[in-house]
Amino acid sequence: MACIDRDAFWGNTLASHLPQSLASSLPPIVANTETRHIGVSCWLLMNTVLVLLSIRRVLSHSNVTTNKLAIPALCKFLTPGLLAISPWILPAHFVQNHTRYISVAIGLMMSLMTKKIIVFSMAKMNYASIQLDILPFMLCCLWIKYDDNMTESGAKAVMGALCLWHTWRLLRWANMAIFQICKKLDIHCFSIKKKG
Repeated sequence: MACIDRDAFWGNTLASHLPQSLASSLPPIVANTETRHIGVSCWLLMNTVLVLLSIRRVLSHSNVTTNKLAIPALCKFLTPGLLAISPWILPAHFVQNHTRYISVAIGLMMSLMTKKIIVFSMAKMNYASIQLDILPFMLCCLWIKYDDNMTESGAKAVMGALCLWHTWRLLRWANMAIFQICKKLDIHCFSIKKKG
């Protein structure tokens, strides 16, 4: 992609990227749609299919069907769902100009939730349906959206600070989990304990 003018590629219509014979066979509403809208629509469709397949897989699991745990199982999707919806709160110009900050913040939170799910399931512990770790991100999204005094650089600073916060949270939680596991199992983290 480094050799392609990204603004020209994503800003042009779909018809401008296709051979004339193929472009003329498309309906005008599709042919005249910008490539970026086609890309986002395909991404959204792909994620919708993946989410629906995940929900189907969870609901058809033998433990869920046997013990009638459909509602508690679906509640586990609540936090990731809220996290996925949160960026839609932000103004469109902020999302366009600061996509990296938003992506990094969401990625760090998803990473933390994934690690928690793995560790909690291995330890046969309950995993809370609502993870409070997403609250700072959601509150910042609302703050950026509804504070009329928030400047572009201020919003960028808030998202940058949020990324640092979630990095610290992830590292802190991992450190605490590793320490507790090593203490409980009486092992060292990166070395084999000597006998004796």
